[in-house]
Parts: sequence; structure tokens; C-alpha cells
Amino acid sequence: MLGLDRDIFVWMPGKICDGSQFFHSVKTEVRRRILSCLCEVYCEVGGLRLKDKTLRAVRRACDVTRPIRLAFVAIATIVVLTTFGGWQISAAALVGGMVAIMGLAAFQVHRGVWHLHNQSDRLQQAAAEAEKHYIEVLWRIVWVSESRDRYTEGHSERVAALCEGMARHLGLDETICERVKMSARLHDLGMLAVSSKILNERDRLGVDEYRTVKQHPEVAHKILKPLQSLRDNLPAIRHHHERMNGTGYPDGLSGDQIPIEARILAVADAYDAMTHDRPQRMAMTAVAAMSELERCTPAGYDPACVEALAELKHLPKLTEALAGA
Repeated sequence: MLGLDRDIFVWMPGKICDGSQFFHSVKTEVRRRILSCLCEVYCEVGGLRLKDKTLRAVRRACDVTRPIRLAFVAIATIVVLTTFGGWQISAAALVGGMVAIMGLAAFQVHRGVWHLHNQSDRLQQAAAEAEKHYIEVLWRIVWVSESRDRYTEGHSERVAALCEGMARHLGLDETICERVKMSARLHDLGMLAVSSKILNERDRLGVDEYRTVKQHPEVAHKILKPLQSLRDNLPAIRHHHERMNGTGYPDGLSGDQIPIEARILAVADAYDAMTHDRPQRMAMTAVAAMSELERCTPAGYDPACVEALAELKHLPKLTEALAGA
């Protein structure tokens, strides 16, 4: 045996261990001891917290029973005063005692209500922080999922940047600009439910495969619906594949029935998809993609959103320059 310290030993039976085996043994033993220490600390801290909670419960119980205890003291005082000081002194003491008891009771009620409000605010703040971290985790999941495929890598982030720029070109307020940016980041969350085999299919998708892909807005909507902080983002995420003539999905909305955030997202999503390689085709140029969007407007896309994208990408000037050449 080789003594490393007074508690940790590594047994090397009958042969010379190489360096990797030796350090693996040491690491395993150290990890075991660290976990043991953590368990002990957790138990001790848990015990202290339990005691602390018990003391606080006792203290609150004493606060609640304080008016009752005061009432008993007042009754005893009145009995003594009635015996030795007459009914006038006892009546005054009774009135004073009642006023004191009522005042203390009102104070206790006010204190309890304040405590409940304070607890409620703290719970709401904690819930908001938890949702914020959960949303960040979901966005990271989307980012990692896209990064594993060279065809979709960075798609959601590019679409988010386009959506924010288009919203500002349309003169929308800051709240809507931030909302459409966040919606764009999470708009393809439902694609996690679509198999990679379908996503990487080089031939035209079949009816069943296309039906599966069309479900991704609803899947994303169901995942994000419980989050209160994203309730205003849900319409854009659910309806970003709707079309102005009502031929889109999942709900067949048309015209102004489609939220403005969803109309912006639809144009940005289509433009980014066309200008990047896909398994079925090569990427289009920016001018060709814009021409395709204009061809599908106003039947498919909102003309104002298409124009905002063209101005954002300086495509009108580029088209004129190419036409003049």
C-alpha cells in the first residue's frame, strides 16, 4: 500500500500501476469523501433550518395569541379593581382594556396582511426568476439543436435580428420590438418534435412528413403556454406560418387576424430559409429571395413587412443597381 495521507490509501496489488490507474483511484476516493462531507453538511444545515422554522412558527403562534393573553390580563385587572376600587375605576379600566385589545388586534391583522403581501411578492419574484432561467434554457436547447445541423445553424438568431430590425423600420414601440425578437428566438422550438430524418430529407416531403412538420408551431405553443412571462409571445410563435389569404397553418387566419409580430416573423423566417442552404436546394441570392417574397405578396405575406425587410437589407437600391447594369 502507498500512503497518500492518513485517511486515503490506494491498493496496488502485485504489479506496478500506471499513472492513469493510480490517479483514477485517488480521484474516486477523494470524490467519495467529498460527497460524504457534503451530505453531513447538508444534514447539519437542514437541522438548523428545521430548528429555525420551528422557532419562527412558535413566535408567530405567540403573536396570534397575544390579544387573547392580554384579554385575560385585562379581566383579571378589572376583577381586582372592582374588588378594591369600586365600579367607576373598574368601568374605566374595562373601557381602556377593550380599546387596547382592539388596537392590538387591529395591529396584528395589519401585520398579518402585510406579511402575506410580502410573501406573495417574494413568491411572484421567485417565479419570475425561475421562468426567466427556464426560457434561457429553452433558448439554449434550440441553439444547440440548430448547431448540430449545418443547414439550420444560427437560423433562429438571424431571424431574431431581422425581426427586430423590421419592427423598428415599421415604427413599432420598444415593447413590441423586444417581443418579436424573443418570439423569433423560440419560434422553431417545436421542431424538436420533428425527427432529424425528416428535417434532412433531400427529396420532396411526403404528405405524412409534411403534416408532422406543420405541427411544430402548435408544439411550441403547448410547451411555452404555462409560462406567464411569455403569454404575449405565444400568438407570434403559433401563427408565424399563417398567410394573408388564409391558406397558412395551424388556424387558417387571414389579413389583420394575424398578429403583426407573426406577420413580421413569417417574412423574416422565409427570407432566411431561402438565403441559406437546405437539404433539398442551394441557397438563393438576397435579390432572388426578395423577388420571391414580392411574388407571394400580398397573397402570402404582409406588403408592409416585405417592404421593411427590403429597406433593412438595402435591397431596393441593389435591385436598381443590377437593373441598370
